[in-house]
Formats: sequence, structure tokens, C-alpha cells
Amino acid sequence: MAKFETNPIKIRKEYTQFVRDELNLDQFSELEQKVAIQMIQAGGDLNMVQSLRFSENIVEKALEVLDDDFELLCDAENVICGVKQKYLKEEPICLIKKASVISQAKANKQTRSMTAVDSWKPYLSGSIILIGNEPTALLRLLEILKESDESDLPALIIAAPSGFVDAADAKQELWKKHQKLQVPCITLLGSAGGSDVTVAALNALLRIHNSQLKN
Repeated sequence: MAKFETNPIKIRKEYTQFVRDELNLDQFSELEQKVAIQMIQAGGDLNMVQSLRFSENIVEKALEVLDDDFELLCDAENVICGVKQKYLKEEPICLIKKASVISQAKANKQTRSMTAVDSWKPYLSGSIILIGNEPTALLRLLEILKESDESDLPALIIAAPSGFVDAADAKQELWKKHQKLQVPCITLLGSAGGSDVTVAALNALLRIHNSQLKN
């Protein structure tokens, strides 16, 4: 059997160095580069760098949010599974499998993810939102935010759902409207992405935050 690296710290250093060697990341700040590298690694595609989008001073703003108490809202359970929960004070919230959400979605003839997002309203203010699976969750969220008061807005949206139906349009709409909505965001334009890519962005932010706390 071929020899391979087993030390997780060394593995992380190796793929970080590989991405840095292969790509020019000068368009990103030093902290943004750390997030971008994790997202690219999770997606397994160097070409992703062309589609990554970070709103202005996003990492600094995210670190401020992580200093406070916040709700973490996730569109799917596999998104929750990837989050480094050891860095969180509260458990993430995912409502897509709640019986009431399922029944309401059937009654309203809409996706469960849309109905789950409707149920996020009491938790939205100051929250961090992860959407890695369901493009319709992002589209419904944007509809809600257009009608929301400033005090009810989330603090950060990380959205990189993949797919060939609605995903690219949903992410483009987020990027186009995030400044008007006054919501910082990280996204990946186009059809690529997925839960791993979305979660990688948050985990990178959590590691940066934890490192700063230690220092």
C-alpha cells in the first residue's frame, strides 16, 4: 500500500500550501484568503476562485458577530453535520424536518426549505445563516429580507447551494442585493457549491476567531 500522510495538521498545511502555489489570491485580504482556501479545498476545484464573492470587510464583520451570542440557522441537516460545533455556544437550528414544516409545505404547495425559512423569522435578528443545499431557501429568505426592518436582519449570510435549477440565480440575486439589504455575505456564483463549501467558510471563520481568542 502506498504511504500517505495521516497527521491532520500536516494535511491541512499541505493543501493550504498547494492552493497558494497554484492560485493568485491577491484579490482577497489576508483573512479572506484563509476562508477562500478552505472553500476551494472543500469544493475540490481551483477554478472556484473566479466565482468566490466576499462582501466588504466580511471577515472582520463576521468575527464581531462571533464575539456575541447568535443563532446559527441552517437550511439542511447535512449542513449542521459539517459545522465545528465545539466552537459554538448554542446548537444550530434546522427546521426542515419538523412535522409542522412538512405539513405546511404540502398545504402551501411549496418546498419544505421555503416553509422552514418562514419559520426562521423569530431567530433572524443578528443570526448567521448557512444555505448549502436548498436554492429555494435562499430565494425565500431574500423575499423575507426585502420586507424586514433593519433590526430584524441577520448579521451574516453564507450561501453556496449547488445545482442547475435556481442555484445560480439565487446566489446572483444575493450578491446583487446584499448591499441594499445591508446584509454581509459570502457566496459562490454559478452552479457549483454545496453544503461542504458553505460549511467550510463558516469553519474557517470559527478557526480564525478561536485563534484570535487564544492570542
